[in-house]
Amino acid sequence: MKALHLLDASSFIYRSFFALPPLSTKKGFPTGAIYGFLRTLLSIIRSERPEYMAVVFDSPAPTRREKVFKDYKAGRPPMPDTLKVQIPVIKELLGLMGVPVIERPGYEADDLIAVLSKRFAEKGFRVKIYTPDKDMLQLVDDRITVVNPVSWETFTPERVRAKFGVPPDRIPDYLALVGDKVDNVQGVKGVGPKTAVKLIEKFGGVEGILRSWERFKRMYPEADREVLRTSYTLVKPITDLDLDLKEGDLKVSAPRMDDLRRKLTDLEMKSIVRDLEKTLRYGGQGALF
Repeated sequence: MKALHLLDASSFIYRSFFALPPLSTKKGFPTGAIYGFLRTLLSIIRSERPEYMAVVFDSPAPTRREKVFKDYKAGRPPMPDTLKVQIPVIKELLGLMGVPVIERPGYEADDLIAVLSKRFAEKGFRVKIYTPDKDMLQLVDDRITVVNPVSWETFTPERVRAKFGVPPDRIPDYLALVGDKVDNVQGVKGVGPKTAVKLIEKFGGVEGILRSWERFKRMYPEADREVLRTSYTLVKPITDLDLDLKEGDLKVSAPRMDDLRRKLTDLEMKSIVRDLEKTLRYGGQGALF
């Protein structure tokens, strides 16, 4: 069975930037996020030997969720300038490595990953998504798994239920009720994880709660119907987009090793060059990992 590996770029890049001590070239160009990202990517390549892979980026443009709720992700600090300048370099290196990069204006990586994973699973692919985002657990099924790159925990349908108390298709209901501070999804005041599971069992999910609002309101007088409705919308991926991508567009191609060596030497990453040469074996017809 063919396998597709989808990486949520932001989670890897941010983690690398904040987890590692500040790194830079002798000329002062910051390189910590680049270094950490490449280390993790090479680890995945060595482990999986992917034939199909894509690194998926968030759009810098305003997203559709911000149009639904203007304070979406409002609590997040702006991206540091020393991180911002590293992202184009990461994209350039991915191009030299032959790894496809996917991004679309107005859409978050979550939305693109959701569309790609469902589409390719329907084509018979086994899909593995690398992200710490709990929203993505709603995609998990017999052909789609999610790997948390922080803990390297792999989520199957059974693992999702064991950890959260609900099956993957109820993760949006769960998150809408408990909220998500990272994305400023408000949820329902007074509802924690255990209570959310009981409410989903009782009402069947957010839509059932909205249909039985008066009954729910008596249980949670401070609950706001529109806040809950909005929270539910925010945690579900936007899938009504036309991604004009074919199977071949996500196939890893032959790396341009000479250009890679030059670029990484300029970035003063000799250890990465050595690891690349060990990891990337290539021929004229494409990449052989």
